[in-house]
Amino acid sequence: MRLHSTGIGGLSAALAACALSACTVNVNTEGATASETRTFTVTGAPTVTLDTFDGAIEVHSWDRNEVEVVVDKQAQDDALLGQIVIEQSQHGDHVTLRVRGPAEAARSGLVIGVSFSPRATLRVALPKAATLELKSGDGTITVEDITGAVTLQSGDGSLIGTRLSGDLRARTDDGSIRLREMTGKIDAETLDGSITVNGTLTHLRAKTGDGSVRVGAETGSVFADDWHIDTGDGTVEVRLPQGVAVVVDASTADGVIRSNYPGLTVPQRSKDDERENSDRRELKATLGAGGHTLRVRTRDGTIRFES
Repeated sequence: MRLHSTGIGGLSAALAACALSACTVNVNTEGATASETRTFTVTGAPTVTLDTFDGAIEVHSWDRNEVEVVVDKQAQDDALLGQIVIEQSQHGDHVTLRVRGPAEAARSGLVIGVSFSPRATLRVALPKAATLELKSGDGTITVEDITGAVTLQSGDGSLIGTRLSGDLRARTDDGSIRLREMTGKIDAETLDGSITVNGTLTHLRAKTGDGSVRVGAETGSVFADDWHIDTGDGTVEVRLPQGVAVVVDASTADGVIRSNYPGLTVPQRSKDDERENSDRRELKATLGAGGHTLRVRTRDGTIRFES
């Protein structure tokens, strides 16, 4: 384990304040830091569960039969740093690592100077074929080049996936979701943030309480079942491949629907027709042989279909 901490500087004004109430004085820009590496040998496609109380998680694949987790810990001082605890277990190819933070009471009080909350960032390398369950109480999660079922969950942070193949489930309470070069099933939801998805898709559910949704279904995408796109407040842009077979059901409560996709025509009205806006707020059409439904909803925003 590598450990580094810096001393606590004193300022007369800060010390005077401390005489009146419990507080921490820290004029450092780094505080106390430590880094630990945990390595797990596996024989097949591992199932990996990672959980940090606060901090980012970064995952990429490599060609070794190992799961390597580097835990970078940071806290205001050595006392808090020592309360960041790593718990780990391995049963065959099932690996679990959780990082627990200091008790809330230990982090409370008036802080004067440069301060930050304790956190533990996880930097992970593992085999490309893997099942992942990643969770951060407060931090961004980034995953790249994995084949298998992946679950991402953050209390407050963005979720980013690149070149993932399989089933993906992504949830964040506050943050954007960006998924690029995906293959397979996508189920993404954020309470507050935008969603961007592109790739060769077979299933899609994208829902945000407040934010735009942009979907790029590349050539080879198929509607294996119904797709659902929903935002409470934001625009929706959907790019579909040529020759797709699906029933389109789109609606906006306050906005308009536009399309340049062949065969997907929005009713047009003259400017003098008072029904113009209402007629352009709903669109139902069958593309190709039809089949499953592409359902798009926004309560406040424009919907655009593109080829």
